[in-house]
Amino acid sequence: MKEYIRTRHSVYLLTYHMVFVTKWRKPVITDEIGDFMVSTAKRLCDGYGGELISGETDKDHIHLLVSLPPSKNITDIVRSLKTQLSKEVHAHPEYDRIVKKQIYGNAPLWSPSYFVATTGSVSMDVVKQYIEGQRTDEHKRKYEKRSLDYWNSRL
Repeated sequence: MKEYIRTRHSVYLLTYHMVFVTKWRKPVITDEIGDFMVSTAKRLCDGYGGELISGETDKDHIHLLVSLPPSKNITDIVRSLKTQLSKEVHAHPEYDRIVKKQIYGNAPLWSPSYFVATTGSVSMDVVKQYIEGQRTDEHKRKYEKRSLDYWNSRL
């Protein structure tokens, strides 16, 4: 399991599972192009202050497991990753030729849609129980005791 990331003003663990699909699900991602995309995604994620934890491709899609700081907007990161991956594949003449055999003209490499999900370290039920437990009498007594201790020490 990934450890919490500590910065000067925050402690976080934000990981996202992303999937991008090629336009019309065309099988244009060869093993070589896939390796290139994963290494490019790693470099890009590092540049965003994040980390590519894992990446894998199939002929018509790419899966990325990415850790990002809370200051990053996930939709901006997805848009940037899709754009940059496409640009860098098309900038490589051999990869561009392979892609253009299946995706004609000026059509983009990726479908306009994408999948993204957070990957928490605990289940939704555990979080829900924790949140709902904040209004219990036991929690209220702990808060009142701490509050009284604080104010009594000030007098």
